[in-house]
Amino acid sequence: MATAPRIAITPVKTLTGLSVPQESFQEAATQTFSKGALVRLASGYLTECGTDPVLIMGVASRDGQNGAAAGDKSQAVYLAHPDTLFKGNLDTSGSEGNGTTAVTDRGKNYGVAKASSGGTWYVDKTDQTNKRVVVWDFWTAVQDGVNMAVGDTLGWILFQFDPQYFQGSHTS
Repeated sequence: MATAPRIAITPVKTLTGLSVPQESFQEAATQTFSKGALVRLASGYLTECGTDPVLIMGVASRDGQNGAAAGDKSQAVYLAHPDTLFKGNLDTSGSEGNGTTAVTDRGKNYGVAKASSGGTWYVDKTDQTNKRVVVWDFWTAVQDGVNMAVGDTLGWILFQFDPQYFQGSHTS
């Protein structure tokens, strides 16, 4: 099987057929996260999530802009709404870069992690304790000259964020 390139998490479609929900938020100071990073609001400003995020507002649509002060820059965020399916890599945090997709991943709940190099977030197949997403399917279409298949290393999957971690559904 092939090894897929690392990709930024991106929205693919909604289950209702409506537009992918997004909203613009002011960034906290000095945010340098990568496009596709998991982000949340902290003290009213957008910031990158930490390990095993308790709340996820969504996915950054572009790189953080490193503003000098909070509120200097704004960022469009693809909301982690339960209606939205996202595309990203499936990997393993214990042996990063070696995670392979399997038919048995479909319907499983996994955690999320940030790659140690490059800052790309991915679905962590080995984290079955801090579950943040559910795998819906595999991205097996040809895209950008890459033909994906189940069994690929760093395979691309379609997933949904667990609604209990969507910051937009919490009041505090």
